[in-house]
Amino acid sequence: MELFPLFLISPITFVVLTQHQWLKVIIFRDVITINLSAVCVPVIYLMNEPYLIFIRRSRKLHHHPGQIAFPGGFVKESESLDQAALRELKEEIGVEKESCRILERLNDITTISSKIRITPFLVLISTNKFALNHEEVEEIYFVKLALFEQTKYEEVIMPDGNVTLRYRFPGLVIWGATARIIKNSLEEILKKLKEVNQE
Repeated sequence: MELFPLFLISPITFVVLTQHQWLKVIIFRDVITINLSAVCVPVIYLMNEPYLIFIRRSRKLHHHPGQIAFPGGFVKESESLDQAALRELKEEIGVEKESCRILERLNDITTISSKIRITPFLVLISTNKFALNHEEVEEIYFVKLALFEQTKYEEVIMPDGNVTLRYRFPGLVIWGATARIIKNSLEEILKKLKEVNQE
């Protein structure tokens, strides 16, 4: 794969920009409501362009190991949906609440197999420093938002006959609940970011 310049963004992180316009960062360091989950749909501006942030879930996890996802998880009984989403963002990729701005609550979805309701929040990230919790996260990806405008999603028929979605990029596949959140909310994300840029 052809690589473009390396961008150092902190002493322990690095970003490689590839010809496919997505970035990959690898960083090394050593009561729940089961049917209710909240995730952040994090946006960061790199080189004046908006990128969505994704994680690859650890292959050691019981739920959806190795899949590409947004940072997030189950909601604890004592917290609100947005609190859960921001807590998971900090736990998984080390982004503090002070570096986040919740822009919008996006449309809920329900996972096809496990019937978990997921509430996504569009979150603007103002830091370029990340620290992965490798008990839960293997890698972090930055994908240019414009690619989702340019790339048609594909329908995937699952073994049980249900239909889900996926976006395919060279070396990266985003599918299932994460792909459905993007497809359902892409117009709203673009609209909200335009409004923010006009403030």
